[in-house]
Amino acid sequence: MQVFLVIALLLCTGCQANLFYADEPKTQLEKLTDACKSYVDQATRTAEETVKKIRTSQLGEDINQYTTNLKEQMDPLAKDLMTKITNGADMLRERIEVEVSTVRCALKPYIEYVTSPFQRGADYIRDLNFEDLKATLLQKSEELRESLKQSIKELQAKQDPST
Repeated sequence: MQVFLVIALLLCTGCQANLFYADEPKTQLEKLTDACKSYVDQATRTAEETVKKIRTSQLGEDINQYTTNLKEQMDPLAKDLMTKITNGADMLRERIEVEVSTVRCALKPYIEYVTSPFQRGADYIRDLNFEDLKATLLQKSEELRESLKQSIKELQAKQDPST
């Protein structure tokens, strides 16, 4: 019985494999990916530490002072540039408005020449008395109907002489 207990104890302590959750061996690509991730993480930590050191060092303070001075010098220049751009855009807009109005005035006779026949046609149609036109049309269509009936009777009479 002691032998079985020793063998069972040896098997349990000597075997670290888990039969239910056995990991598959990693492929070369997975190993390479893991190595790259760990390298990038380490490089990022190193860069962050270096940036912290630079910010706290004299060089970092000098850089901060230089950027502050540069910003103070650039702010008036940027405002002046924006003012010049705004003024230039306003002048350009005014000039374009003048040019467009000049072109509009120059094209006005041509536009009137092209649109006048249509305008005259529209005026003529507006001036028509549709009631008179309808009465005339009904009268003419009745006359045409009577004429056609007479012509049909004459044709039937000529075609059928025995009747």
